[in-house]
Amino acid sequence: MSQQQTPSATGSDQTSGTVQVVLVDNDILALNMLCEIMSGWPRVAITWTEYNGSDAFDHYRQCESGIRDLPDLFITDISMRGLSGVDMSRAIRYTNGTMPILGITSYEPTQFYHDAADAGMQAVIGKNELSALKSIIMEVADTGALAVRPPFEAPGRAHLRIRQEGLPYILSLSQQEKQVLTMCSHGYSNADIAQVLDVSPSTINTYITRASRKMGVASKREAVALWTKTIGL
Repeated sequence: MSQQQTPSATGSDQTSGTVQVVLVDNDILALNMLCEIMSGWPRVAITWTEYNGSDAFDHYRQCESGIRDLPDLFITDISMRGLSGVDMSRAIRYTNGTMPILGITSYEPTQFYHDAADAGMQAVIGKNELSALKSIIMEVADTGALAVRPPFEAPGRAHLRIRQEGLPYILSLSQQEKQVLTMCSHGYSNADIAQVLDVSPSTINTYITRASRKMGVASKREAVALWTKTIGL
């Protein structure tokens, strides 16, 4: 479920240097606190928020399709239910080579640097690092970009690398495959899933086999383990 903070804007206001920000955090208290703080900063417009990674990615796809305008800065929690910030970033970066993505976390940020950089983020900071957060937003407002330091890459470079690595499985899995994997993650057997979905057990096996192939793993166990991590269970 999204929380609309301001009417959808048409991107950066180049005259005033206002930056359009998206904020995603599955901790509703932290989300509301950050929104309240950031709304008091000059030149910041929070266009929309989400507290579920999967909903946030669906919302982003609406922006990408032109239903809504793309933000200037995408800020996402690293660890979320529905879809992790890392997996969401990789899926976004596959198609977008311009928008900076900033990861935020309640944990020690450095432990996420490698995975976040690999997924196309430009930085990771702690949720309590408000001065750093403000500086990053002001930098994007002033320049339209975010300077990066290793191991992070600029959006365009990360986009090219991820395109060369191939379609992220988040984008290639069908809705049926995602549904079956999610039910497996919750402990349902293939027979249970077949009964709930009113299909044959062989159909469930086919979904899992296809999903495993798309995810680059060799077994159901590996596919379910990877999917469980992806959706934050």
